Amino acid sequence: MLESVLTLLTVCFLARMSPGPDMMLLIHHSGSGNSTSGSFFSGSRSAYGCVLGVCTGLAFHVSLSILGLALLLKSNHLLFEVLRYAGAMYLIYIGCRCLMDKSTTVLTDGEVCAPAATFGQGFRDGLFCNLLNPKVTLFILSVFMQLTGPDSGLTEKIVYGSVIVGEALVGWVLFLLFLNTPFMKRIYGCHASVLNKATGTILLLLGGAIFIYG
Repeated sequence: MLESVLTLLTVCFLARMSPGPDMMLLIHHSGSGNSTSGSFFSGSRSAYGCVLGVCTGLAFHVSLSILGLALLLKSNHLLFEVLRYAGAMYLIYIGCRCLMDKSTTVLTDGEVCAPAATFGQGFRDGLFCNLLNPKVTLFILSVFMQLTGPDSGLTEKIVYGSVIVGEALVGWVLFLLFLNTPFMKRIYGCHASVLNKATGTILLLLGGAIFIYG
């Protein structure tokens, strides 16, 4: 099982680090929220809320695969399409919100002071962005089908599911810590408006591509 876990960690890391909606959301929220300074986990509260939301959505997709309900989603074309369109529209909505955000990030004594996006707002964005993406369920289902067989027990499936969610949680937190380094904070401080527009444009393009091409 150890070899399978290591393979799973590698696959999940590569999939997570490919630029996508979750990463764009975290970049946006890391520069637009209440600051949690004075601790190791310094940075935007809304960004950590976004991480928790993403991982909660991921845990839901994992649960579907463990319970076998992901097969229903895979075989039900109408349900898949409804979720796909809903997810695409949500990405377009967030992209438009980023483009219309005229607030800027400023530096005060080396700290980033950003518009007060809340932990709850970040959690909501991360949750729905991940939850409304049926391709996440299909990705996890394909991983489970490669690692498990008809005789695989529930415990083994739960272990693999925990690895998927745990890797995402640790990986995204480390990504946020990188975004909160002094160098990255200076980038936010000088180019917050540009970053918001770039993030919004990418999310719009991703949502549009999912809406049109699937």
